[in-house]
Amino acid sequence: MRTLATQMRLRRLLRAQAEYQQRLLTEGPVGPLAAAASARLLQLLRDVRTTWARESQGVDLAGLRTHVQRSLAAMEAAAAALAQPGADVARLGADLRDIGVPLVFFLRGVDDSEAPVLAELAGRPAALPRSA
Repeated sequence: MRTLATQMRLRRLLRAQAEYQQRLLTEGPVGPLAAAASARLLQLLRDVRTTWARESQGVDLAGLRTHVQRSLAAMEAAAAALAQPGADVARLGADLRDIGVPLVFFLRGVDDSEAPVLAELAGRPAALPRSA
């Protein structure tokens, strides 16, 4: 399975998040910047989700797919919360990165895994060799 496009979009999201966080901490989380940051991050997350759906289509990943979907949902919650008045920009940024960075490495691991390993991780027992 290849997840390179998903990884690239996720890394783009993490770069944008770091840039917005720096600006929000410098300029303050009030005004249109916080709303713009939230909207942009949510758009980038939609791009990640769309790309993941395309790349994982037709592959039986079961629990692995659920892990990615939950991670993206948690990242969406943090991104949406940025637009709320009084949002803790530092904590929300840390939450988003604490989920997003390991997700990049998880996807890289999925790319590097052989089919039997993916089957095992997805909860399907590997076929044992038949003995004589």
